Amino acid sequence: MNPHFGNNADTQSYRSSKSPSYVERSMSNAFGASPPGMGPEHVFGALRPIRFAKQRLLSGSNTPPVKFVDETHDVEAHYLSDSENLERSYSHDSSFPSYDKPVSDDDSDLPQESRIEVVEMSQGIKDAAIRQDFRRTYDPIPYGSTLGLASVESVPYPLTENHEVRLMQYYITYMCTWFDLCDSRRHFANVVPPRAASCPTLLNAIFALSSRHLSLNASYDPYASDRYHQACLKRLSTISSDPSALNDDDLLAATILLRTLEELDVPLIGTDHEGHLLGIQLFMNTCNSTTPSGLRLASFWIGMRQEVTMSFASQRPVKIRLDHEFMDRSLSPADDDTWANRIVLHSADVINYCFGNNGPNRVRYQELVDYNQAWLRARPVSWLPMAYSAVDKSLGETFPHIVYLNNAVVVGQVHGFFARILLMCHDDRAPRIGPAAQLAQKEIDNDIRTQVRELCGIALSNPSTRPAMFTACMGVTACGGRFTEKHEQMALLDILILTEKTHNWPTASAQVHLKRAWGWED
Repeated sequence: MNPHFGNNADTQSYRSSKSPSYVERSMSNAFGASPPGMGPEHVFGALRPIRFAKQRLLSGSNTPPVKFVDETHDVEAHYLSDSENLERSYSHDSSFPSYDKPVSDDDSDLPQESRIEVVEMSQGIKDAAIRQDFRRTYDPIPYGSTLGLASVESVPYPLTENHEVRLMQYYITYMCTWFDLCDSRRHFANVVPPRAASCPTLLNAIFALSSRHLSLNASYDPYASDRYHQACLKRLSTISSDPSALNDDDLLAATILLRTLEELDVPLIGTDHEGHLLGIQLFMNTCNSTTPSGLRLASFWIGMRQEVTMSFASQRPVKIRLDHEFMDRSLSPADDDTWANRIVLHSADVINYCFGNNGPNRVRYQELVDYNQAWLRARPVSWLPMAYSAVDKSLGETFPHIVYLNNAVVVGQVHGFFARILLMCHDDRAPRIGPAAQLAQKEIDNDIRTQVRELCGIALSNPSTRPAMFTACMGVTACGGRFTEKHEQMALLDILILTEKTHNWPTASAQVHLKRAWGWED
């Protein structure tokens, strides 16, 4: 048995082959001693071992036997302080989509809303396929078969280890859908997996992210993600001494995946250790080309969306350059991806204004408001709702039903709403004292509540754009305290609960924060 896979029975049964896989061989090399002063902590800002919600903390030691530090109670107290609410039903509000259960409990890896597509499969065929999947062993391609012909030799495909096949399938089927939202070429679905064949770091990053997400909602080795993560750090730790690595698109894509892994452990109100964000900054702040590759450009905009999310969570300015030559703030005709990226960039500008150190500036504030309004008026017809249904209180609805044509439009819309909400929250143009101040604040609060309702309605009405729920949670966290009606408060809380239950996105601390703001708790 590979000593780096621990000594417990679960990890012993994790492999069925006598020979180590390609990834394990690369991981075995990665766990060797680092050169003096060149450990990962010297490059990526003292990266901490991953904290596992509902799990333990894996020791960062590279010398077997591995020592595990049990922090279960501390972690659960942090993430699950409001755990009783995580089990609540959403049936009281028909604004929320119905997530039908599969025909049988098949232990599918996919989140429940992703399994809707297969419920029509006959019971017998489905159960047989499931049994085969868990019993299946994978083999090398037979000698002489045309299946093995390609222009490159000595690559890890086809994967021969059951758990690695499972992790790759989970990434291709589900995790990549978090990334290719404003990218019609779908680089993280179509380009990243093939390129991982020649980049062990990228392959390990895929496995690290998939295993981390799987460990949150399925019976999966809780320590697998950390092992793959540490293997990635061995390569990424050399970036500071190898400037050419900053031009490696595969390493940038790997860093994006690892940053997403970190985001799964950062509550909407909390501390972000920003380990891999520092790596992303190295890549993105040194991007001097005016025509970056497709994968690099796709990675850049994903990194920008990640940075907007985490800047809000930490209430700080973005730490990525916003003046690259390829950035487009114009309002000229373009495809939907470009329009979405323009408003994501605008939301970063807004965050810099709201959480920067320069204080209020009415000229700059008005520039941001004017751009947001100009962007709204200049968008193409594809940005109009495909369908709209107002709130029907007789049906118990709280949010309108607003359906759009594609993922890029949904991403752009929710970022546009979020930027407007932040601008409204930081509007210092209103009177500060007297009756006029009260009236102005009341009007601002009404406008903010309208924006939050529509933001939540968009996220709920377009479930295939999964990260839209994360942006909706940001809006709820920022302004949920301005809602006074109990049924609306419950619906907003359900947004946070549904996001955590469906996507394993941490919202427990935000739930506690809102309940206290509403006076539900002492």
